[in-house]
Amino acid sequence: MSPGTPRKQFMLRSTNMRSDDFAALFTQLHGTLYDDMPRLPEGIVIGGVYGRFEGMSVRRMHYQGDFTLVLPTPQDEITFVLPTAGKIIFDHRGESIGGAQVGLAVDKLDIRSVRFAEGHAQCGMSLRRGLFAERLSTLLERPLAAPVRFAPLVDLKVVAFQGIRALLELATGTEFDALITSGVLMPLRLQEMLVDALLETWPHNYSEALHSPTPSLAPRHVKLAMAYIREHPTNLASGSELAGLANVSLRALQEGFRRFAGTSIVGYQRQVRLERARQVLASEEGGSVAEVALQHGFSNAGRFSHYFQRAFGVSPAQVRHRQR
Repeated sequence: MSPGTPRKQFMLRSTNMRSDDFAALFTQLHGTLYDDMPRLPEGIVIGGVYGRFEGMSVRRMHYQGDFTLVLPTPQDEITFVLPTAGKIIFDHRGESIGGAQVGLAVDKLDIRSVRFAEGHAQCGMSLRRGLFAERLSTLLERPLAAPVRFAPLVDLKVVAFQGIRALLELATGTEFDALITSGVLMPLRLQEMLVDALLETWPHNYSEALHSPTPSLAPRHVKLAMAYIREHPTNLASGSELAGLANVSLRALQEGFRRFAGTSIVGYQRQVRLERARQVLASEEGGSVAEVALQHGFSNAGRFSHYFQRAFGVSPAQVRHRQR
């Protein structure tokens, strides 16, 4: 099963199952995704709740015994762990250790293995990366200039994280089962609530922009250059040409864009072209995705799709498909 393949919806509950029994049930529910995972050692006991829905999973788990899992095909998700006991150790680009008061945010594409130690217990969730980009681009009313990056470690004693725990306890509680497993509306609403809660409370590289009540007013020369780019999106004027139009030095214009647009001149030009391309795709005009990309200055359709996905959290094809 590829990372982009939809997975069926389920809620798994176990009461201190032996590792082999849990692994067999987990593999059955996940199809072939975990077929190649090595068997867990003898004596490992796993209990708790694990729910898988389109674009996300939620869990409240506990583990008896120390063991390491070598994970299969990486998933394009970010996993958040709020430990309640013991330790969890991720081997990814370095090592991240979560304990009872230390929460973790880890990019699942980078995870090589996970170790559970000292009677680890946790609540947590994994969410498709694009959900955050899509929501942020809507809230900020602009494409994202860079991928969303969450702080890898947080102090769980901070009161705000109690709200995330409460959401996860609701999602994994028996009282919520009938609602969350009987259709698609409640899982979708839960997903939206978790995305918003994480963007609101878990520090990330867009936190300052998200919480700024009003954007800083850009100086006149930056406004002039921005206005020219918006009025002529397919005219890829150089930084020097734009500086000449604004009657300032190239360095002053570059610094202005970094400070007030949060990106470079080239990055801002790309943002404007991506936004115009999204508008065309959403209106069902402009031909195929490749044709729309070319119309907006992207000669390579694959690179266009990469930039588009990073900026909006969805692919160009998904935007076009939603309108049909």
